[in-house]
Formats: sequence, structure tokens, C-alpha cells
Amino acid sequence: MEKRTPEKKTKPLTPRQREVFDFIVQWIRETRFPPTLSEVAQFLGVPYPKSAVAHLNALEKKGFIIRLSGKARGIQLTPLGQSLHEESLSDDMLSLPILGRVRAGVPTGADSHREGTLSVPRTLFSEKPDFVLRIQGDSMTGSGILEGDWVFVKKTQEVRNGDIVVAQIQGEMTLKHLVVQKNRIVLKAANPRYPDRIVPHEDESGLIQGRMVGLYRGMNRQSREGAS
Repeated sequence: MEKRTPEKKTKPLTPRQREVFDFIVQWIRETRFPPTLSEVAQFLGVPYPKSAVAHLNALEKKGFIIRLSGKARGIQLTPLGQSLHEESLSDDMLSLPILGRVRAGVPTGADSHREGTLSVPRTLFSEKPDFVLRIQGDSMTGSGILEGDWVFVKKTQEVRNGDIVVAQIQGEMTLKHLVVQKNRIVLKAANPRYPDRIVPHEDESGLIQGRMVGLYRGMNRQSREGAS
């Protein structure tokens, strides 16, 4: 019976080693060249280039980089290092479904079928959105929301007075400020051309489809139509 050699497990990076690795990756991404030893030392805040050698040696020993002798920019990512880099990119991005269009005007219904997906940096948001909608109409211009803009929406019914929400009322979808006045709910535009819409009590259940948590302008060129 053939005896198998056990696979060698890669030791995880220490927090400081991960900082150095991320610095190398970021430098390559921005300049298309690896950093020099002096540039790594400057990042670490140490006085001499040789002070950075121990960190690079550790990264090389663990299999994340290789160093080419005799070259000032002789740091290269190994397949393992490239895999960690791609994993980091994936963790930093959100892939959100584009669920069509919503009216920011007189509600006439929303095109809610899925049009594709959109990848955006997670760091853009203090709250994670669940989907993206494209704006039609001009009723929210006073809040800086224009026709053609993209709004990022968090699925929730927990909203506060004044929040911008995606609301469904009598089979119609719209984006408006939610305002509570005494014992009634009002969908309020941010354009004086549009009157307030008082929500009948019987329509309050299921009214809120989500709360707007972000906006982007000119994103239509970046959307990937038909992606899954």
C-alpha cells in the first residue's frame, strides 16, 4: 500500500506580517511594481532598510512571496500570495442584485425584475445594502436624488421619521421620505411640485420595502447587465 506524504500546512500570518503583505499588494496595485526594501522599511517606520528584512523573510518562509536576489524591486507574489490577495478583494466587495427601477415621482409601479448584479466596495456603507434600484422621476431632487441615480437599499421595516424609504402602496412602488404626523403616515417628496401622499391605515401593513442607505451617480456604465 502506497504511503502518502502528509500535506504541509501553511502557518497563518501574524497581524504585523499581514500588514506588510497588504502593503506590498497595495503598492503593486497602485504602481504595478513591487516596493523596494527601503519603501517597506518606511512603511514600517523603521530607520534602516535591513530592519524590514525579518518581515519579508517570514513572508517568504511561509510561502506568500519570493525574493529575487540582486533586484531592487525583487518581491513577487507566489500563487499562495496571489490567492490570499484575491480572497481579500472578495471580502472587501459586495455583490448586489440590481432589481430594476423605482419611481421618484407620481407612483406608477416599479420594474422589479432582476437586471444583473453590481460589485461595490463594502467600505462605502455604514450599513450593508441588500439591493440596488435605479431612479426615475424628479420628486426627490431636493434631497440630491436625481433621475438616473442608483440607490442602495437595505431590506428592513425598521425606519425612523424622515428616513428615505422604498414604499409599496396599492401595488405601486415609490421612493419618498417617510414622515409620521400624529396618527398617520405620510410619503413626502423633496420637490414642491409633488403633493404629500397620506397612507390609508389599511395600507400601512407591508408599506415599507426597505430603507435607502447609499446613492451613486453615473453607475450605469459600470453595471453588468445580465450577470448572474
